[in-house]
Amino acid sequence: MDNDVWFQKADDVELVHATYLMSVPEGFDPHAAAAKLAVGQTTGTWVDVPGVTERMRREHQGRVIRVIEVPSVDVAVPDGTAARYALMTIGVPSANLGGDIPTLLTTVLGNDASTSVLAKLVELELPRSFHEAAGGPAFGLDGIRELTGVRDRPLLLSMIKPCIGMTIEDSATIFRETALGGADIIKDDEVLTHTIGSTPVDRVRAFRREAERVKEETGRTVPYAVNITGRPDRMLKDAQVCADEGATALMINYSATGYGAVQMIRDAVGLPVLGHFAGTGPFIESPHSGMAGAIATGQLPRLAGSDMAMILTPWGGYPLSTGTYRQTVSALRAPVAGLKPTLPLIGGGVHPGMVEKYVGDLGHDIALSPGGGVHGHPGGSRSGATAMRQAIDAVVEGRPVVEAAKEHEELAQALEAFGTGI
Repeated sequence: MDNDVWFQKADDVELVHATYLMSVPEGFDPHAAAAKLAVGQTTGTWVDVPGVTERMRREHQGRVIRVIEVPSVDVAVPDGTAARYALMTIGVPSANLGGDIPTLLTTVLGNDASTSVLAKLVELELPRSFHEAAGGPAFGLDGIRELTGVRDRPLLLSMIKPCIGMTIEDSATIFRETALGGADIIKDDEVLTHTIGSTPVDRVRAFRREAERVKEETGRTVPYAVNITGRPDRMLKDAQVCADEGATALMINYSATGYGAVQMIRDAVGLPVLGHFAGTGPFIESPHSGMAGAIATGQLPRLAGSDMAMILTPWGGYPLSTGTYRQTVSALRAPVAGLKPTLPLIGGGVHPGMVEKYVGDLGHDIALSPGGGVHGHPGGSRSGATAMRQAIDAVVEGRPVVEAAKEHEELAQALEAFGTGI
């Protein structure tokens, strides 16, 4: 092994930097493990094979950029202290990846148990060329604002509830009531795709008629994100048929279909894409493997082309850390060369009493995304959406929501039903 392997050196090869957190048991050499991973995930395998040339090593072999032991122990066993963890950064030549997200994940998350190490991917630094090749959002946050006509406040997105089992006619009524109450965007629930009596194109046709009526009555355009999640060939067919029938947006659960499926649909039909995280828990929950939540539900959905992305929060029933929550929003919205920002959709237990918390944390460039917090309102779906809009408007004006509730019956009922905080 190169004795300088854990120090970054000048390199004329464009690299992807993948940083991992790895536990360091007694007698374990993190530098050797990093070198094994760098080679094993690129040009090598568990045994030397013939045919690897110096050119191949220079242009395609992974490099160890750095290894940092935590805590830092600079004097050999000064008081029995030993490093417990190591942060290791591997440089992978971007020429190996072709701007392809599935290939990227195969490379940085492991292609062979005999050459991998038990480590969690915590940071992924990609060159601009990879961003441009992957494409990112076609519309992005600003495009969604343009589509809805809402530019100066948080948006309100709601989903149809009950989420599955209703007739198309009943679902269309709920769509209309929610839209008339003030929802800016409406989507399917993640568990609803194809069922007996409800297909994506059936819902597009029915909801388009209601959206047209709402626009005639109010002047507002309310996009509908139809869930087309499924096997790739059916997704592509559904996307094209729904687009032909006037669909305004598509929803895909990238956890189930793969990030590459989002890219495929983005390029195939030219409609805004809503990316959903359902099922990402196994990707992120282990401290010893997988990847950080901000990568799985922020960076990669944006890279794949999600114009909007549902995210986890610490207050929706899932024990997400507040750090991951904020880092995920940053991964979706922060300036990145070659990528438009994605609109974060804040869901999971959202109701009017939580508006001040989320807007205070994240600002106006979000969409608050209640389901039960709208449809569970004592006055029904229209009143529930109205109450959310009343809370949003109050916060934008700098007024406490509880004060605004004195002037708005719908908001007062919502606070009575759901509470005034997280």
